[in-house]
Amino acid sequence: MDNIFLKPAPIAADGVVLVRDPQTGVPLAASGEWKARSQYWTRRLRDGDVIEVQRGGEEPP
Repeated sequence: MDNIFLKPAPIAADGVVLVRDPQTGVPLAASGEWKARSQYWTRRLRDGDVIEVQRGGEEPP
């Protein structure tokens, strides 16, 4: 399974959408995190809750 770098989607008033990791329950960091591509994260992308960020030259963990 490949990894993707995700950030919470921005919302009004300089905030971001609160999206929790389904395994840990911890909110996704506003600065973004590497996550394994899964049905959960694919749904969050489709629904607009997170955005995928291209990390130039940086390798996933």
